[in-house]
Amino acid sequence: MRLTPLLLGLALTVIAGSASAQTTSDPLPTPPPAPRTQSDMYSPLYGVTAGISIPLGRLSDDHQAGYTVGSLVEYAVAGQPYSLRGEVAFQRFPQKSGATNGYDANLISLGSTIVYRLQKSATQTFVAGGIAIYNATREGTRPGFNFGTGVEIPLTGFTALAEARVHVMLADARPILSLPLSVGVRF
Repeated sequence: MRLTPLLLGLALTVIAGSASAQTTSDPLPTPPPAPRTQSDMYSPLYGVTAGISIPLGRLSDDHQAGYTVGSLVEYAVAGQPYSLRGEVAFQRFPQKSGATNGYDANLISLGSTIVYRLQKSATQTFVAGGIAIYNATREGTRPGFNFGTGVEIPLTGFTALAEARVHVMLADARPILSLPLSVGVRF
């Protein structure tokens, strides 16, 4: 007779334990990971850009608006508003109809840029500036610099960005200027 209450108590304990395990073993659905807006020392952010490129100064005398494509690698310090970006960009400017110079112009750049974020929020505006080595059609390879502004918008799994920057290639006569307006993604 003493064995029956003991078995009954043991059975109730096992049933209660298995019911408790069933309610806690179902994992809650996890939200999708937020896009990384900051890199760290071992995992940089990568990105690609494309857009329209507007010739300025003497380049606009014989050439019309063209296109730009580029790629970037960005390293940031966690908790800081600045980051260092390595970039390569290609810009192409078709010759204007009626121009006598006879060639389309290409502008290739390889450089480093410092990006400074102006506020700490999900959507961030930034200013950027840096130095680069430029190669232009019929101008050779020369140093130069760039500066501009943009906005970053985090989306699911990546960050969209839009930029407007002025590129200045230093030349013997007047500098070669361009204004690429680009959009891109960073992941």
